[in-house]
Amino acid sequence: MDNQKITFVIFTYNEAARIERVIKNFQSFGKILLADNNSTDGTIEIARENGCEVFLRKEEYVFVENQQLVDQLYEVIDTEWIYWGFADEMLELNTLKEINNIVLEDKHDIITMDRKNYFYGQFCYDLFHARTYKLFKRGAIDFTNNVIHSTGTATVPKNKIYDLPDKYFIHHFISNTAKSYMNVINNYTESEVESYSRPKTSLIYFIFIVSKITIKSFFFNKGYKSGYAGLTLTQLMLFYSLIKDMKHYEKNNDLNRLSIENKNNRFRDNILKRF
Repeated sequence: MDNQKITFVIFTYNEAARIERVIKNFQSFGKILLADNNSTDGTIEIARENGCEVFLRKEEYVFVENQQLVDQLYEVIDTEWIYWGFADEMLELNTLKEINNIVLEDKHDIITMDRKNYFYGQFCYDLFHARTYKLFKRGAIDFTNNVIHSTGTATVPKNKIYDLPDKYFIHHFISNTAKSYMNVINNYTESEVESYSRPKTSLIYFIFIVSKITIKSFFFNKGYKSGYAGLTLTQLMLFYSLIKDMKHYEKNNDLNRLSIENKNNRFRDNILKRF
């Protein structure tokens, strides 16, 4: 393989338990650069022992898809192509070979890939799968003013973007339990609500989103095939959406601890009037 064309950037923080497998997954197909958030569990040592370069992030970022961090990475990456990766993802051999072929053909500047989930150690088929920009030439994506869960804006024409066929997908291994996923949901929804506003939610929208997630994702996207794991992931993602809507409602209506207490005080004062 021409392993000087791609740098596989893997974003890490305390990933000692799984980073070695990820390194072995990519090491025959290009350079590997860990963009590490100052891990303390041995992640950095494992990476260096396996011949990887390590870039220590200078700042704490809510999400890594931002232009400031990308510009810092450009300074240390010398390949034309960049793979945007994480320690909870792996690719099959035929997928890596296909990627390598497309890169060598040099007809495109961005490659998009579908990502499929595992939950509770079960493959979840198309349940909450998502296609994103995954490989790109430097400068082909603008991350300025990006928002969470987005991979930037393409700066190249559409005919320069290649959608890798669905059979070549990213294996995304979710290791969260219900408890840890609650923390993820809280943190991510906070960032999403800060990034954009939306109109007040309504009963109709509530019915729509519950129906969409339950029917489309669990049934049409074959989440039911993974049994209880698929059902649980569906419930968590529905909860994610509902919590996000609740936070939007709070933001749009200036609801916080103080304002809610002031509203409650009116009822408290009415109670006290009877004494």
